[in-house]
Amino acid sequence: MDKKNIVCTSSILGADMHVITYGKKGLPVVVFPTQGQEPESLEEVGVVDELADYIDSGVIQLFCTETVDDESWGGQGDPAERAARQESYYHYVVDELVPLVNKVSKSGARPLALGFDAGATQASIVALRRPDLFQGCVCLSGCYDARRYFGDWMDATLYENTPCAFLPNMTPEHPYVAVYNQRQLLFCTGQEASEADSLRSTRVMDEQLARLGVEAWCDYWGADVAHTWFWWKKQLRYFLPIVLADVEKTTAAEKPAKKRATTRKKAAAPKAAAAEKKPAAAKAATATKTTAKAAAPKKAATTAKAAAKPAAKKAATTTKATAAKVAAAPKKVAAKPAAEKTAKAATPAKAEKPAAPAKAVKATAPAKATKAATPAKAVKPAAPAKATKAAVPAKATKPATPAKATKPATKGKATK
Repeated sequence: MDKKNIVCTSSILGADMHVITYGKKGLPVVVFPTQGQEPESLEEVGVVDELADYIDSGVIQLFCTETVDDESWGGQGDPAERAARQESYYHYVVDELVPLVNKVSKSGARPLALGFDAGATQASIVALRRPDLFQGCVCLSGCYDARRYFGDWMDATLYENTPCAFLPNMTPEHPYVAVYNQRQLLFCTGQEASEADSLRSTRVMDEQLARLGVEAWCDYWGADVAHTWFWWKKQLRYFLPIVLADVEKTTAAEKPAKKRATTRKKAAAPKAAAAEKKPAAAKAATATKTTAKAAAPKKAATTAKAAAKPAAKKAATTTKATAAKVAAAPKKVAAKPAAEKTAKAATPAKAEKPAAPAKAVKATAPAKATKAATPAKAVKPAAPAKATKAAVPAKATKPATPAKATKPATKGKATK
């Protein structure tokens, strides 16, 4: 088992406070010994051995601290000075010890406060006054009423360190009430005569926490359960696994919010990366288009050659083949557009009307005309509109019938 002795020089208390750590990782547990005892006493009475399996497996890490109970709760001097000393000890814990625990544990978890006898009193004070810093408390046989140590004397400072005094004045609307319900608050006592002060004050705590709507666990063991280490170790062994499971459940409920924030950041990163990639993709697309344009003449030439063969077989694709040839021969660009315009002029809507007879299509066979002459030659005879009209009219094809061929009147109408 890993054990370290740390000296915390407290500017608040004006003294060196000894802290003994057990374990390397896990949920940090700040342990307060019984009144007037040193941190080593917890190991001597067997508490550390009782929790060895939790410590060695990295479930918990103990931080056993020193106290000043002999100057506060157990002191015999001026009550105001004793109360002030207790308040200083409280500030030592929350302002100096907790940061030290966080630094050493590196777990980022809120520590759990654990105490026995007067140590349970200290554990309850820090957990109830600063639930934002502590995950909760496990208090065994503590007395939460200062009258045990101060009688009927009370001032504002002692009031702040007396749970049985400030809880009755807390309202259900107090912001700490909601936080208490997200913490593990356990108070246990036996009912044997030596537990009289603990039993009485635990019942007050139970009543007040219930009034506030806080789901704290106040447990009362039998009449044979005395104020001794024998029972505290049994209680600790019984309660700890339950409390740890509840801590894990409670803290797990806090994780989704953190995960959502992390997920959003992770989701935003790919989007940002995608946004950065878009310009590159756009540039790539532009480069592709530019390359495609640059390569267009070569591709057009290849396409023209490939398209020339189907054009010879299908008369309907003559115009497309001609366009491909225009792309293949850039020198004759000026002449071929004229040819295309002429070709379009040579095939007016009138040419579509007489195209119904199959014989007329065979007679005109524009595809053969294209084969017989180059596009330039096709332009020359087709240029005059009159020549086109003489070759295309359907009536010129009809002379195949003798009776109709001898009618001059029909030609007169054609001239009109």
